[in-house]
Amino acid sequence: MAKSLTMAAFSATLGVAVISFPGWKSITCILLYFLFLFFTQRLNHLFYYFLIFIIFVLVASWNNHRNVTTFSGTETQQIVYFTDQPDIDGNILRGKVDTLTGEQLMLQYKIKSEQEKVQLQAGLKIGVSCPITGNLAEPERRRNPNGFDYKRYLELHSIFWIFKADTLSLPTCSAAKQTFVQSIRDFRSEAIIYVNEHFPKESSGFVNALLFGDQKWIDEDELVTYQRLGLVHLLAISGLHVSFLAGFLFYLGIRVGVTRERMTLIMLLLLPIYIVLSGASPSVLRSCFMAMLFFAASLSKKHLTAGEIIASIYLLLLLYNPNFLYNIGFELSFSVAFSIIMSGGMIQRYSNKLVQLLVISVICQLAALPVLLYYFYEVSLLGIFLNVLFVPIYSSILLPFSIVVLLLHLVSTALADPFLYVLNGTFLLCNRIADLVIHIPLASVTFGKPVFLILLLLVIAVLGLFICWDTQSKYSKLVRYLLISLLIIQYNIQKLSPFGEILFVDIGQGDCIFIKLPYNRGNYLIDTGGSIAFNQEAWMERRKTYNTAEDIIIPLLKSKGIHHLDKLILTHPDADHIGSASEVLQHISVKSIVIGRESESDYLGKDFVEVAKSKGIPIQTLKRGEVWEAGGVSFQVLHPYKKEENTNDASIVLYAKMGGLTWLFTGDFGIEGEPELIASFPTLRADVLKAGHHGSKTASSEELVETILPKVSIISAGKNNRYGHPHQEVLDVFTKHGVKIFRTDSHGAITYRFKKSTGTFSTQLP
Repeated sequence: MAKSLTMAAFSATLGVAVISFPGWKSITCILLYFLFLFFTQRLNHLFYYFLIFIIFVLVASWNNHRNVTTFSGTETQQIVYFTDQPDIDGNILRGKVDTLTGEQLMLQYKIKSEQEKVQLQAGLKIGVSCPITGNLAEPERRRNPNGFDYKRYLELHSIFWIFKADTLSLPTCSAAKQTFVQSIRDFRSEAIIYVNEHFPKESSGFVNALLFGDQKWIDEDELVTYQRLGLVHLLAISGLHVSFLAGFLFYLGIRVGVTRERMTLIMLLLLPIYIVLSGASPSVLRSCFMAMLFFAASLSKKHLTAGEIIASIYLLLLLYNPNFLYNIGFELSFSVAFSIIMSGGMIQRYSNKLVQLLVISVICQLAALPVLLYYFYEVSLLGIFLNVLFVPIYSSILLPFSIVVLLLHLVSTALADPFLYVLNGTFLLCNRIADLVIHIPLASVTFGKPVFLILLLLVIAVLGLFICWDTQSKYSKLVRYLLISLLIIQYNIQKLSPFGEILFVDIGQGDCIFIKLPYNRGNYLIDTGGSIAFNQEAWMERRKTYNTAEDIIIPLLKSKGIHHLDKLILTHPDADHIGSASEVLQHISVKSIVIGRESESDYLGKDFVEVAKSKGIPIQTLKRGEVWEAGGVSFQVLHPYKKEENTNDASIVLYAKMGGLTWLFTGDFGIEGEPELIASFPTLRADVLKAGHHGSKTASSEELVETILPKVSIISAGKNNRYGHPHQEVLDVFTKHGVKIFRTDSHGAITYRFKKSTGTFSTQLP
């Protein structure tokens, strides 16, 4: 029965996926799957699985059909209803709200004063209804390759608009009668606030994650460290948490004299409440529903195997909401839990408990491998051993200890303080260990995002390895070699690629250009972007500050399987060009940093200089006339040639020929220096001009355009930037001379992919 339900789950998965991703990839998976069934299953079983496939095709189609907006986008007034606690981060309020039509919106409101923030924190509760005015805006699409698609994310949650409110007056709001579910959510929100106010900052976020499934209060750097080490699952409520809590309560009830039947009924009533109390994430739903089905089967005296239970829950959840399939937590939770359950016999072969724990850790890492590579582009080879250490600590010590300390704190602060000190110290110790381990080689290995074929083969290899391991098949060694070979190929994918790439990254208002030569013969990053910091009052500060390197550049490079940069070229010292350089150096191996000669003093005191010194990365200077070659490409430095007072005019200007085109990269080089450049290089021609200074009218003069005769101009500017870049005068010059214009503010990232002397431009946005 478990095997049949498992195959039904595979059929359902393909049925849902083919609707969202029609095309040759889905068809290939479907054909391979049913070809496998044709040779391994009887005809009646084949028909049954095909019927499941068709049912879920219809379910997914119906879900897509009804998952549409009722708004035109012109609405400016709404009455919204808070069904969940809004998040107030600094001076920004965000939260999902219901409208009178029943459609959900993502509300965004900029708080105007500290007093208003205090009032909103105290008065905006679940169940409150408020009239608001503002404008509907479409969520942002993915603006860079492999970047986060916020629009897609919201659509999967049936949200199609962001309502940017101009007014949100608390006195005009009214409290409606709460439902039972909303009362539980309100209790959860109050409990999270209580923990944040009374527990140390270092541990409060972890306690809220373990008890209430809310990770947003954990320090971002710590969360990323746990993620890179393959330990982030410990901070999500999962089977370990539910098993411990359900088992403890059931045992406690039996010990105080409650009958098993009555205690089973109590658990069936408490578990749905716990689902809401802990945030109702996919991992919570999976764990709690499995526990409920187990208790229900026990009550009815029916025996269900763990495999039957998890496959049934998977089918029911996917039937309820096919979009669960695209939730990372859903994918990880089911893939890992299913693998552990189906490998139960294999685990029991080992009598030593430590060995069993190690085997379980290996199973979890293998099961999560395709998902981790697809979404996060890297895996931790040390994660297998770290889980052996951290899983018992979190499940057997920190989880129960957090519950005990919270309950004690509610009774008596003085009584709880000594225990809270120990709890906080234990979290700090775990975090310290994680921070030390992350710097060890192999702690986190970047593989890049696999292409479809490699991803498909990885899934097949992992499944094959589990089957061979469980059945002790003679093909085990062959499957292991296949899996290792695929990982080696994926790790070295750039060395095998004959394609080069010039990518103008959309990092907002700033410059960042990534150049990758064929066969990994050269990786260069020109500038890193960076936001300009403005002094803010303490109440306006947010939990995490936006950083172009950590939020865009580093994930982008990792997704492409880039392990190092040969040169980090910093054209000039303005913050929107070098502001994120230190973060790039901390996360990506860089062989050398390049700055303009005669500008050395302008970089004194910059953060990246200290980071470079600590890592032993040399800082080189370049001036006019210097050349370097790599992979058959020659890079010529046309500027600077002397000391400049204006930092923009000190920009490094590079000339190169790649992919059959000539390129001129100008940084913020402007019209004051352009005449001298033209006079020094009167025969200079460039097919592609990176417009100077983000398309400002202080650069890209008509004289320069008439001299170099570009066919294409790339303008790197932020969407709706405060400077009005690009300037209309510059656009008119390019248009007058028939230059095709690409703009990051309009097109998102701009890519030129080439092989030998031919290539193609593409944009992230249409």
